Amino acid sequence: MRKPLMFLIVLLAAAGVLYAGGQTEASSPEAASSLSGVVTVYTPHGAEITDPILDAFRAKYPDIRIQIVNAGTGELLSRLEAEKDNPTADVMWGGDTISFESYSHLFASYESPEDASMMKSDPAHKWHPFSVLCQPILVNTDLVAADAYPSTVKQLADAAWKDGKIALADPNKSGTGYTIVSGLVNAYGWDFIGKLLDNCVVTPGSDAMFKAIKDGEVAVGFINEDLGAKWEQEGLPVKMIYAKDAVTVQMDAVALVANSPSPEIGKVVLDFICSADAHTIAVEQISRRSARIDVDPPSILPALGQLNLFPANEPRQVVNAKFEKLAQ
Repeated sequence: MRKPLMFLIVLLAAAGVLYAGGQTEASSPEAASSLSGVVTVYTPHGAEITDPILDAFRAKYPDIRIQIVNAGTGELLSRLEAEKDNPTADVMWGGDTISFESYSHLFASYESPEDASMMKSDPAHKWHPFSVLCQPILVNTDLVAADAYPSTVKQLADAAWKDGKIALADPNKSGTGYTIVSGLVNAYGWDFIGKLLDNCVVTPGSDAMFKAIKDGEVAVGFINEDLGAKWEQEGLPVKMIYAKDAVTVQMDAVALVANSPSPEIGKVVLDFICSADAHTIAVEQISRRSARIDVDPPSILPALGQLNLFPANEPRQVVNAKFEKLAQ
């Protein structure tokens, strides 16, 4: 079983080295407090994640108005690519660090004062960590008896789950889907993904995958653990299972869009999202694991050292192309 230090080494080795200097200086707190205007944030995160943090931001910066554009990570990256000569967005919040690496030309270098408090930072200062999250198996307890719960990911390729009993988000459209597929490839290889797909309904995003399990359209799938914990606490007919053999995991991030309309306000938004105050909200209200070294993880989630963790290890474009070929 992998230990937390090894997990961090494996998860982030492809994404960068420890924080060491930067290119663009942060605005002073005094200058930030006097800013006003509109900033546009592209995010795959749902309102359950963005609202508590942005409500705190608005209380601190009442003269800054935030416009949210919500869609899957893949769709947002495609939109940023299409808009790169005349960007609409100022900030991209959400998506794993490898996706930011894969599309680094879309993002601006910025040395945030919060970078020094993170587990890891991008040496080019394009992305800035937000959280670490796992994707355990999620079971609909109305459809699956307790004695039939899968204890390993490998069991999901068994004939017992055929006829579309499993939901899996398309990695071409979903950052969570990319993390799950690439992480499972890291664990078992592409042949396993081919076998798994025989039992899957491929959904056009992670929200559709989550909803299909919750609503009983399928028996099993995967979930971001913060949302799974919330649903369990609400008494919904779901149960998270941290598989014994493999649990996928990602570090997600936030970045400034290159040549954005409001770069100075974008820096203020990014710094707040990366701040200890925002990360404390993420832990206490959202049950997200903070990427900061000075904010403890949620007590309701298992320790990372107890889990057999497998991060993504192939570029997003490679995973997307291979998955699309297998899914045909």
